[in-house]
Amino acid sequence: MTPPESPPAPVPEPAPVAEPQTEEDDLSLGLAVRRARQARGLSLKQVADAANVSVGFLSQIERGISSPSVRALRAICAILDVPVLELLGGGEADPNNEARRIVRAGQRRRVDFGDKGMVKEFLTVHDQGMLQVMELTLDPDGGSGEDAYTHEGEECGVVLEGRLELYVDGAIYRLGEGDAFHFESASPHKFRNLANGRTRILWITTPPVW
Repeated sequence: MTPPESPPAPVPEPAPVAEPQTEEDDLSLGLAVRRARQARGLSLKQVADAANVSVGFLSQIERGISSPSVRALRAICAILDVPVLELLGGGEADPNNEARRIVRAGQRRRVDFGDKGMVKEFLTVHDQGMLQVMELTLDPDGGSGEDAYTHEGEECGVVLEGRLELYVDGAIYRLGEGDAFHFESASPHKFRNLANGRTRILWITTPPVW
């Protein structure tokens, strides 16, 4: 007699698969990729196709559950037009170079014109370039003075707060908050505060005057 067949051995259940580890660096990189992509108005598919990676893989990168190879990351950065180091968080400025580019709020160069009721704070680091940017604060009825003046270049600005009377080449303009101006500096010009309180103006000249 043929012995009865033994029942098949049970197939062991597969061990549960752990979710991919989301390291902090991967999460940071993924968030940077997503922000750069969205800032440029590109879809996942557009970037993935152009970078020759799958949409699923790109999505995993953005969620921080996959790490791209250097080649893939370079391709993605090329499509997004951002440096690789910027996405990796390596774009932080060298503190030693900050003084060449940054003016901190409490470190502005400041000139007080005393009885003219005007203070100029310089927002540009130096005056060797083509631009000079200032924030002017005028006391009530403060300004540049009674006499119009001229110099080479151009000027533009915007009233940040208050009201400004601007005289340019015989014409008088009254500007309120958010109003902007632009004129040739060779035209005789002067200005004063029309508000009961202070007036602040973002004022730009090219080339620098002060």
